[in-house]
Order: sequence, then structure tokens, then C-alpha cells
Amino acid sequence: MDDEQLLAQARKAEGRHKIGMIFLLLGGIAALAGATEWVPTAPTDKHLWQICAAVAVAMIAAGLALRFSARVPAEAKSGRLAMVRAERSQAKRQVAYLLMPLSLCLMLPGVVGATSRVAGGAPIEHVELFTVICFIGFLLAFALLIAGRGLDRWAASVLNDELSRELRAKALLFGYAILLPGLAALFVVGLVDRALAVELAPVLAALGVAGPALRLYRLERAAGADAIEA
Repeated sequence: MDDEQLLAQARKAEGRHKIGMIFLLLGGIAALAGATEWVPTAPTDKHLWQICAAVAVAMIAAGLALRFSARVPAEAKSGRLAMVRAERSQAKRQVAYLLMPLSLCLMLPGVVGATSRVAGGAPIEHVELFTVICFIGFLLAFALLIAGRGLDRWAASVLNDELSRELRAKALLFGYAILLPGLAALFVVGLVDRALAVELAPVLAALGVAGPALRLYRLERAAGADAIEA
């Protein structure tokens, strides 16, 4: 089997692996939606819980089946072929950096609305609790991805080299530059209007992740352009 055939087989396996990850994520979200129905803040909808449980089981089973059946050839996990695969995946990671702020912005209205209602003394609804937990989960997942966690060993030579670590450090430093003054300002706002501070907290958290994601995207694009010119 030549290099092109190995790369084609690796792409197919990676495609199955990614689809499996999407199914697992959807299954986890469905399971979370069902679990929040049992939180005693509102009446439990048993029919919704049963539907969420069935969807979660089906999605997780399909995701595990796809992941375990997606086997990349051993020859494509090392040497030149591994570097080629890592370089190709870098462009996809850059697209993911752009999608992070978008996904957080889509969740923000629901999270801010939930925090506003709870700060006003109203009990939190199940759908609001689900939205807040998803928001926190995505924040943590995006922060770990920006920090370079979860990289495969075969891609470390390209995606975790000295330059990549330097770029990630700059992006994380940009995040600190957003969060630290923001927390100080939020503390001052809380002394004057506690409800407003509670509403602004998720906005600051989203900025603390979205900012480094966009910064890392621009840094990697600039580094790639410099490498092509050189």
C-alpha cells in the first residue's frame, strides 16, 4: 500500500472517529437534558426524561461503535505520514477556533437570562439549568483545546512543537489580560449592583475564552504565512 492509499485510509478512519465523537457529544447532551429533569426545581416531565434517555443510549452506542471501528493504519501514525496528517488537521483546528466564539455567543442569551431570573429570586427552570451546565462544559472544553490538551501523540511533532507552545502561551496571556481586569471591574460593579454583576459574569467568562481563541487563530495564520514566504 503506497502513501496516498495510507493517507486515504487514515482520512476515512478519522472521519468515522469524528462522527463517533459527535454522536458521543450528542448522547452526553441528551443524557444531561434527561438528568436535569430530576433536579427538584420544577415538576419532572417523565416523558421527556424517557425520550432523552433513549436518545442518549442510542447516540452513545453508535458513537462507541464508530470510534472502535475507526482504525488508522500503523504506518500513518509515525514518520512523514504522521506529519502530513498533522499539518492537514491544523487547518481544521483553526476553523474550530473561529467556531468557539460563535457557539458561546449563541448560548449567552439563555445563560444571561437564567442568571437574571435566578438573581431576581425566581427558581431556575430545567431548561435554564441545562443551558448553564452546557455553557460551563463548553467553556472548559474550549479552554483545554486552546491550551493544547487532547492532542494525539502522532500529531505532537507538528501541533505541540516549540512554536505552537509559544503561540498558545501568547493566546492564554491575552485571555488573562481580559479576565483579570474584568474580574476587578465585576467586583466593583457587584458592590453597586449585585444583580448586574451576576448577569455580566457569564459574558466575562465567554470573553475570557473567545478572546484567546481568536488570538490563537490569528497567530497561527500569521505563523503559517511567514513559513510559506520563507
